[in-house]
Amino acid sequence: METEMNRPAEPESQTIRDAMRRGSEAFDHTKRAMSKVYDKSARAIGDTYGQAVAYGRKNPGKTAAIAFGIGVGLGMLLLGSKRRSRMRRYGEPVVNALSHMAKEFVRSL
Repeated sequence: METEMNRPAEPESQTIRDAMRRGSEAFDHTKRAMSKVYDKSARAIGDTYGQAVAYGRKNPGKTAAIAFGIGVGLGMLLLGSKRRSRMRRYGEPVVNALSHMAKEFVRSL
């Protein structure tokens, strides 16, 4: 008569093998899905970058003004951490306006 301790571990090892196989399949599926998403994102970013460069070549004045405005806004934000009250009064509207301009710029591409 076999006791529970003397039984072969066949069913348990099969369960472990099944779980490992399912885990491996799930990992492979996730890896393929992430690869597809990465490729799509890289293509979209590349396309957007190309459009931004083309826009910059066609409109160098606007591009320089946008870059200057972003620089001023970032400078105000960084400087604003030292002088909070006065810079907040001027910095936030400038940054909001620049953000709006940048959004409109990207939408127009």
